[in-house]
Amino acid sequence: MTRVLAAALAAALLAAGCDRGSHAEGPPPGPEAVPVTIANVAVRPVERTVSVVGTLAANAQAELASEVEGQVVAILADLGDRVTAGQVLARVRQDVTEAKLREAEATVEKSIADEARARPLRDGGVISTQEYDQVRWSLETARARRDQLRIELERLAIRAPFDGSVAARLIDAGSYVRPGTVVFRLVQDDPLRFRGEVPERDVPAVRAGQGVRVSVDAFPGETFEGRVARVGSASDPSARALSFEAELPNPDHRIRPGFFGHGEIIVATNDRALAVPRSALSTFAGVTKLFVVEDGIARERAVEPGVDLGDGWVEIARGITQGKAVATSGLSKLADGTPVVVRDDQPPGA
Repeated sequence: MTRVLAAALAAALLAAGCDRGSHAEGPPPGPEAVPVTIANVAVRPVERTVSVVGTLAANAQAELASEVEGQVVAILADLGDRVTAGQVLARVRQDVTEAKLREAEATVEKSIADEARARPLRDGGVISTQEYDQVRWSLETARARRDQLRIELERLAIRAPFDGSVAARLIDAGSYVRPGTVVFRLVQDDPLRFRGEVPERDVPAVRAGQGVRVSVDAFPGETFEGRVARVGSASDPSARALSFEAELPNPDHRIRPGFFGHGEIIVATNDRALAVPRSALSTFAGVTKLFVVEDGIARERAVEPGVDLGDGWVEIARGITQGKAVATSGLSKLADGTPVVVRDDQPPGA
């Protein structure tokens, strides 16, 4: 009897198990796919630059002073005038020197005639060699005096030593000047020198010959290009920076000495850098990452961002390869291994 009851109970349990199995729904469903937009890793040209500030200075400047004493009788240039090398800018009274020069030239002519008459007399023994030497000495002395007056006459004209612009006129016509009296201040503004300082951390990347782009407040939206001419050999310990100087061509003379400028020194270029949309990047705890979409799965990648290209794209210096597709939306819902579905209602990279 007991054996029959046990068999009946086992049969009832088996029937109940089969009944529950017939109503089971199978394994639980997987995570739902996250809709994302994607963009392909692009190849873009990239420039690496060092930002600097500085001041534009004249390539050359000079204070033109009178070399003689006298009255200024003519001012032939004024503030802002363009001048060329050798151009006369002012004249000091010269009539007295001209008269002395005419006298000296007449003395030279007489001395030449005396020497011509004395030579055959010496050769014929009529006069001694010492007497002839005295005549020659008089001739050479007269010539030296004439040449000295010619130089003095030339010094009465104040001339430009180089092509440039008049930065200041300090004397009026009629003023009395002495040797050393400054009459003009002249600057050479083509090319200009852009002088500034490079932070110590960027010094290893900067060297002579690198390109420079400079902008000034006087011409917003424009840049002026030049080249680094020289880099200082010692750092300023108070500023922790190294001085540099760049040359900027200025053929139209639009930018002026004294302008303050913002510059970028181009320290490196890469025509085939990898870049992704800025929207593909997220940063947490100092780590920047993105999600590569492969076969419908998002794969997390830590990357090193480089230069911001300024048009919504960022260079990736390390951590990604060309030809990959990256997610550009829905990043907050993604983790490594999350299934995704690419949206077709938005353009790539949206």
